[in-house]
Amino acid sequence: MKLSLFALALFAAPLGAAPPRIINGNVQTVASIAQAESLAGPSWVGYSIATAHPLYVSCCDGWSHCDQCRLDGDHSFSVTRHDKDDIGPAGGDRILLFARIRDRQVERLRYFSPNCTLDAAGQTVQWIENVAPSDSLAFLTRVVDGGTSRARRDALLALSLHAGGIDPLINIARRNPSSDMRSKALFWLAQQAGEKASSTLRDAVDKDPEEDVRAHAVFAISQLPDDQGIPMLIELANTHRSTAVRKKAIFWLGQKHDPRALAAIEDILKR
Repeated sequence: MKLSLFALALFAAPLGAAPPRIINGNVQTVASIAQAESLAGPSWVGYSIATAHPLYVSCCDGWSHCDQCRLDGDHSFSVTRHDKDDIGPAGGDRILLFARIRDRQVERLRYFSPNCTLDAAGQTVQWIENVAPSDSLAFLTRVVDGGTSRARRDALLALSLHAGGIDPLINIARRNPSSDMRSKALFWLAQQAGEKASSTLRDAVDKDPEEDVRAHAVFAISQLPDDQGIPMLIELANTHRSTAVRKKAIFWLGQKHDPRALAAIEDILKR
């Protein structure tokens, strides 16, 4: 069977290579993230990333299809994870990530579904084609270390959405010098579930030097799926050496509508 050159070109084209739908602005191609980071700006730089789960990102709300979104907009947005048999927008396995760069520093990040039409408000958008996942993860990690306060928070969310983002989040949760970044990384790790995430959360409860981070870690454990989080909370409530951790674990058990949590609290109160 012979394929036309056009068909071969289609099969060879990397996923996510198509530029975004931009109105009221222009799109210029940039060769790499490194080149984009060297821009004095202010400018928007975007590329496509693979996501860990099918997602729909809306600049309206999770149940609405927006005809267009403002790139500079400050309106709230929603990220909807689409599981099998869910109703609502179907989502996909890629999203568009845009970084606002000024004076070689990332000011903020924004995320959109590929089918969104973006109003650039007269600006030129720099677009990078075919960014390697490792380059994207390294860029987001640099933003966590050196972006504005807003951009650092945005980058943690981006890592939580990014395919392969769990290991950078674990590294941030364990080693970032900022207790605020460690706490927020723990929260986003809890949304991932899995053994890696739960192990990191437990390590933070036991080993982080900051009491506030340890408290955030207990909260993050409470955000795990119940079959994963409730046994961990029960163990903490019963056995942890820290009174503060035990109290936090009991508090979050009290928020669970689960007979295992109720039985554990009753047992503790009867002692």
